[in-house]
Amino acid sequence: MNSYSLVFTFDSKKPLKTALLVLALGIDIVNIAFLVSAISGDYIKFAYLGIGILIAVAMRLSTLKMVYSVKYVFKDGLRVYKVYPHKQETVFFLAGEFSLTDCGDGKNADLLDGADKMYVHEGDARVYVFSMNGKNYALALDDYMLALVLSFYGKKAE
Repeated sequence: MNSYSLVFTFDSKKPLKTALLVLALGIDIVNIAFLVSAISGDYIKFAYLGIGILIAVAMRLSTLKMVYSVKYVFKDGLRVYKVYPHKQETVFFLAGEFSLTDCGDGKNADLLDGADKMYVHEGDARVYVFSMNGKNYALALDDYMLALVLSFYGKKAE
């Protein structure tokens, strides 16, 4: 069976990520100056070099999860992934008992507020909340993905 997928990119923190990486690059340049100075005989600069390396690495590590994508893949069931630049995590696989609630009309705003938001709102996609195992996930499904889910699992949207 072929798969159908939808991808939403969460990149609102991209300017902050870029600024932190540029700052870390600046620290790397200063670290090179500390290294040259330490090699030429000023051994206290090795301590500054070590601190600079730790700060630069911490800044780089903090940027790893700032920008990511959420990917819905329907292939023998619905799977939702968070895709980072360095790895991919499975958020959930739709199986077992679950309920599906349409939140497009605004009547279920309290259910939507308590759900993990797995979408960036797009114009033609309606928002649905999947409730399973005590957790709620808000997904924006287009008509085709909704039809696949409803027909595969034999459900109706509430």
